[in-house]
Amino acid sequence: MICLRFPVQADSLMNRIRLQLVAVAGVLVAACAADEPRIPPAQLESIAQSVSVERVWSRTLDDTGRGRFEPLVTQTSVTVADKDGLVVQYDRQSGERLWRAQLDTPLLSAVGGNDERIFVAGRDGWVLSLDATSGNEVWRTQVSSDVLAPVALAFDTAIVRSADGRIVRLDLADGSERWSSSWTPPALTINGYSSPLVVDGGVLLGLDDGRVLALNSANGRVLWEAVLSRPTGRSEIERMVDVDADIVVDADGIYAVNFQGRAVRLEPGRGGIDWAVDMSSTSGLAVDDTRVVIVDDEGHVHALDKNSGSTLWVQQALRGRRPSGPALIEDSVVVGDFEGYLHVLDANTGVLQGRRDVADGAIREQPVGDRRSLVVQSTEGEIRVLRLLSTGAN
Repeated sequence: MICLRFPVQADSLMNRIRLQLVAVAGVLVAACAADEPRIPPAQLESIAQSVSVERVWSRTLDDTGRGRFEPLVTQTSVTVADKDGLVVQYDRQSGERLWRAQLDTPLLSAVGGNDERIFVAGRDGWVLSLDATSGNEVWRTQVSSDVLAPVALAFDTAIVRSADGRIVRLDLADGSERWSSSWTPPALTINGYSSPLVVDGGVLLGLDDGRVLALNSANGRVLWEAVLSRPTGRSEIERMVDVDADIVVDADGIYAVNFQGRAVRLEPGRGGIDWAVDMSSTSGLAVDDTRVVIVDDEGHVHALDKNSGSTLWVQQALRGRRPSGPALIEDSVVVGDFEGYLHVLDANTGVLQGRRDVADGAIREQPVGDRRSLVVQSTEGEIRVLRLLSTGAN
């Protein structure tokens, strides 16, 4: 389901524009409120299970909110949070609780960070930094508006994206602002954000106007920009081209996809487009040595050749089931869906290999993990650590 978001603006003209757009988008907004599928979900057919999804351990927190709640997975731990401000870290292998922190503020997004520092975001723009080994609060700071995507941390750089279009680099020692940049969102956008991606010396950012920017991580200045697609059409809905799927990088390029636009591979130095394919996606993508896997907005799973963008396969059996972003685990593609099922596809052919009902709530966020284990968090707060095993069936 594609839900709509109006930008945070105090201007009276923007207030009038919002009122006009409500009439245009009312049907879609009503559907979002009811959480009804835009496309009737495909019925699940019987499949030959050549891969089984085995539960390693499970825990349950409270449900998540309107922002993004995803597990932070390291080699040794899994850190999760819920909308009521509970943050818990578990041993990744055993599920033993390592620490528990009940914060004094409700949360809108979580969890960002690494095995040294953890970030969560509360209401009214509050960002909290916790020690990853104890859960103790290190500092908190307030940015200009709500933070609906997890804070990005890498190379000693913490980047926060707020709902009003501001990007802020925070000092890891005390949370003070190192620099900020801002862009004005379009009048109507999708209710979601991609997380900034911190790379060595830079920050990659997908904007709601269809652009990908590379910023200098030292000062926030724009190094280059790439246009995935430009707004077209008469209505504001037709002109939405948000880059809401997280950007992915590897040694060969930068991979991005937007709503009502294109999937692209960008050249890292200047942002030139190596290849582009018509695509509409807000769920996400995954990349390995040979392929790019993308879940489109109808629920189809696509595999593209990483070097050319040509289509390798398309799996349409999950149409309308609102699959999550994909995870690539060795030779398998793993996605969740709106009913809490986890689906396993053969990465070489797209054939469905396995399926398991693992949660009562929807699995919206991309599964996280590797060949040792896979971690998912449902909208009902269910934490599932799973393992893929071959059954030996053909």
